[in-house]
This record gives sequence, C-alpha cells and structure tokens, in this order.
Amino acid sequence: MYKDNAQIKIPFSNLLNIISRYKTAFLVGTIIPSIIGIFLAEFIMAAQFDALQPILAGMTLFIVEILGVFLVDFPMSVLAGCIISRKTGLSESKYGNLAGTSFLTVFIIIVGLMGILHNFTTVFDVFGLGNAVILAAQAAFQQFGVKLVVMIVMLLIFDYFLCMLGGTLGFNILNLVYPSNYKKS
Repeated sequence: MYKDNAQIKIPFSNLLNIISRYKTAFLVGTIIPSIIGIFLAEFIMAAQFDALQPILAGMTLFIVEILGVFLVDFPMSVLAGCIISRKTGLSESKYGNLAGTSFLTVFIIIVGLMGILHNFTTVFDVFGLGNAVILAAQAAFQQFGVKLVVMIVMLLIFDYFLCMLGGTLGFNILNLVYPSNYKKS
C-alpha cells in the first residue's frame, strides 16, 4: 500500500474486503441483473435452441451459449457494474472487474438452482428451455465426448472475462455520466 495525494491504493488481493464493506450494493447489483437476465435468457434462448437444433446438432449448445453470452450476460454485467458503481461510489476499473465476476457467479448459481428446481416443478421452465438444453447437451456429448468438458470450461472462462469487461464498462459509464459523484478509492 502506498499513499498518493491522500489516496490509498488497495492491492488486488483485498477485493474481498470491498465486497464485505459494500455487501448490500453487491447483493443488489448482482441479483437484480441476474433476475432480469433469467427472464431474458428464457425468452431468447428457447427460440434459438428450437431453431438451431435441427441444423447444427451437437454445436447448438455452444452457438446458443455464445449468443447468450453476448445478448444476456454482457449487457447484464454492464447493468451490474452501473448499479454497484452507483451504490458504492467507487470508480476504479478493478472494482468493475469484481462487479462483473460477482454478477456472473450469482447468475450461474441462480441458473443452477432453477435447473435443479426444474426437476420438481414446471413453474421455472416457462418457454421449455430446460428440455431444450438437455437435448442440446446430449447431442453435444454424442458429438464431442469428453472434449465437451474442455469446451465448456473454455466457454466459461470467456464468459467470465467478457463479464469482467462489462462490469468495467458499467463503472466507466457512470464515471463519465457522474464524474464528480465518485471517489477514487
């Protein structure tokens, strides 16, 4: 740590302290975009799976997931970055990275919980997305076998980096719109 004109620079390793200090902002800033993203994904991705499954077979899962990254995850991570930046008043880019990462983590947890609850009730499967994902995953596993795991991990890493970029963009958008309201931390 060092001081520069009365500013304290926090090392990257202390970002968990930022989350605990601003837990309400991170909770609101990740849950609201996650819920909006769930409805957006249900609406967009079900139609994509139905349209692309006959044409692309095993590649349907990856094409739809990549489209989901660009059409759902990235815009919602920008929204998460804006909300968290507005509620905390922080402006450094590394906090935007943290906002995007925390958004995607919460989003994946909520999607996983909805996938588990889909086995017990159809309330969470409005557009039939659960069955479409299962069929696409089975087709992808038949086509790629064990390599499917490596491809999914690579897609997940890409998704995290893009959401970190989106969170940073959200922080920078609010920093441009309200430059005097934000403090350097």
